[in-house]
Formats: sequence, structure tokens, C-alpha cells
Amino acid sequence: MMSLFKNLGKTVKPTPLPAHTMDLPGYVRMPDFIRSYIDHLASKNFSKATMRRYVYDFDSFFQFVAEASGEAIQARDITQDAFLEIDGSGIAAYAEYLALTKQNAPSVINRKLSALQSLFRHLIDIGVLSENPVAKINRPKQAKRDPVYLTKREWDELMQLLPSNVEMNAREAAHYERDRVRDVTLFQLLGYSGMRLSEMTQLTWSAIDFHEGTIRVIGKGNKERVIPLAKPVRVALRKYAAHYSLTMRGAEPIFQKQGKSLSPRAVQHILKRHVDRLRPVLPFLERKQITPHKLRHTFATRLATGGVDVLTIQQLLGHESVATTQVYAHIGDQEKKRAIELFDSER
Repeated sequence: MMSLFKNLGKTVKPTPLPAHTMDLPGYVRMPDFIRSYIDHLASKNFSKATMRRYVYDFDSFFQFVAEASGEAIQARDITQDAFLEIDGSGIAAYAEYLALTKQNAPSVINRKLSALQSLFRHLIDIGVLSENPVAKINRPKQAKRDPVYLTKREWDELMQLLPSNVEMNAREAAHYERDRVRDVTLFQLLGYSGMRLSEMTQLTWSAIDFHEGTIRVIGKGNKERVIPLAKPVRVALRKYAAHYSLTMRGAEPIFQKQGKSLSPRAVQHILKRHVDRLRPVLPFLERKQITPHKLRHTFATRLATGGVDVLTIQQLLGHESVATTQVYAHIGDQEKKRAIELFDSER
């Protein structure tokens, strides 16, 4: 028995890094207690994008600690006990550093503080901390802006020109011929379902029920919701499957390239390419920076202007809180008022 413990360091092989860390730059530089927290998030099915952002924000905090202390601190060497000594004044100094030295926007500062707050909340949950030092920090106020969205007329004009070769040279048009049906389907699905980009790229044929007319979506926190399958999407998906000779069955990703799901970045690039080429002929694209998320706004706004109640919109979008959805009710009211004013001016 004695020899077992004496040689323990020689007989136990190093534990390999968990699979979820492969796409998390900076994970290996994090202290053990933060790596444990990231592992905890992975066990709760948090997205890679969320975990990647947390690691990035924690790295930003440790860079501040090194600069503020004037010492060559390696984040990997920081112990949990040392970290727990931080108080509200230290967090306030970090917020000031982000604003004045790094000149981060209020939204970025709030995101970085939220990353720390979530970490401290976890440490409270596991019983090593009693109070969250971030909770009482005054956050910078962010200007409230209405979501950018396309009106029905703008959406119709965009979808009318999207399949065309407008603003393309012969080489570009020939290349587009291969992807035309796919690209139109991507736009239709984003605009008529309100799905998040990450949700759409993970979509499989088994999630589509053409008989019931529904799409089953797995959203944040692995929560499932069901979205009605709009007629334009139903038509687009059938045309897409027929054009590319797809089986429309099983766990195969709907959108894929070389056997792998089309990445969110690839979809962003596809959408941007079309928006850029159509900007000269669709003036509204000059003032509206259309992204996949803006098409989600377009879907929600269309529901609000059509009189759909906020709770239903919340369920369709998969929002955690109805407060997040409330902005669309405000936009819906504005659009209705604008329509009445236009009607009145035509008398």
C-alpha cells in the first residue's frame, strides 16, 4: 500500500482534455477552477460560442489583473482561494479600466461583467462563496435601439431579386447556378421561422414535419420548441430537396457541405455576399445592415404588426424572458400607427 501512494505520480497518466475544449482557444491557459466552470457549462449543453466567449472574457480580466498589479501573472497559476479575495472595488476598477483604458463600448463592458457575475454565481452555488461582488456594480447604460428589420415591401423586393443574377458578372452567375436554390431556402427559413442562426445550421430533416406543418427546434439550454412551417418555407424546402436529390429523412443536416453541417459563419458569409451585391439596386440595404439575426427581427416584427400577442412571439422565438420580446410589441404599435397615418394622408 505504501508503494502505491509513493509512486502515484509515476503510475497515473495525465487526463486528456475534454472533447468540448478543442474549439475553445485559451482554455488551457485558464486556472483549474475556471476550467471546471467551463466543463460545468458544457455538461449543461451550453453552446461552443457561449463557452468560447466566456473564456475570452475571463482572459481579458486576467490581463487587467496583470496590468494593474504590475506583475507577470500567469492565469493558469491563480488559485481559487486567491481569486475569491476580490471584492466590489476590484470589479469596479475593472469596469473603469474597460471603459477608460480599453475604451470598450457599454455593451462589451456589460458582457464582460456578466461573464464574471455568472462565474461568481456558480461559486456561490457550489458553496465556496457567499456574496457576488459583481451584483452591486453600477453597469454602464446602453442606449436602447429598436431592432433593425425589413418591412414587408422590403422583404418582398429582396426575395424577388435574390434568385436573379442582378449585379453579377458571367463568372459569378455561373458559380451561383449551383447554390441558387440553397441560398434562397436559407433566406426563406430565416425570414419565416425566426430561428437563431445556430439553431438553423443544426436543423435535421427529422425536425421537419410536413404533415403537421411544423419545425422542431432545439434552442438555448437544450430547450425544444415547435414553430409552424410557413407555406413559403414548405415550398422552398421541397424544391431544395428535389433540386439536390436529397432524401429528406433522418438525422442528416438539412444544410451541409462535404458531409458536414453548414457552419454559422458560412451562412453569414452567404447572406452578406447577396446583401452586398443587391445594395446598388435596393437602396434600403444602404441604411439597414441585414444579418441572419436581423431576419429574426423581421420575423418577430411581422408577427407583432399582424397583431400576434407578445407571449406567443416569445414562445416562437424561444426567449427566456418576455421582457426581451416586449420591444417587438412597441415596434408593432409604431408600424400600426404609421399605417393609419399613411391611410389618413391618402384621403
